[in-house]
Amino acid sequence: MTTTARAHPNIALIKYWGKGATDANIPATPSLSITLDRVCTTTTVAAGADDHILLNGAASDDVKIRECIRAFRSEFDLPPVTVVSDNNFPTAAGLASSASGFAALVTALD
Repeated sequence: MTTTARAHPNIALIKYWGKGATDANIPATPSLSITLDRVCTTTTVAAGADDHILLNGAASDDVKIRECIRAFRSEFDLPPVTVVSDNNFPTAAGLASSASGFAALVTALD
């Protein structure tokens, strides 16, 4: 089993700033963002001997990624997997690389 998925990051133009009407769960300020079409995260998930994660070419023990894999495993018959995820843009540059990374991961796992 090998699956590759791609997801694009976004830039928040207006960010969520708390709740206005808490009983109705309405935000105080609506969010508005744009998705970038030329930059992306590409994630490949393959069956492996044990869970292994590579982010931008480096081994990782990211807790959130491991929790995501565990959540899938609790619902589906998921074997140990190797996850290889790369951005074609700078990570931690304010372009929501973690959002695009998790979108690609969940799509590939699914």
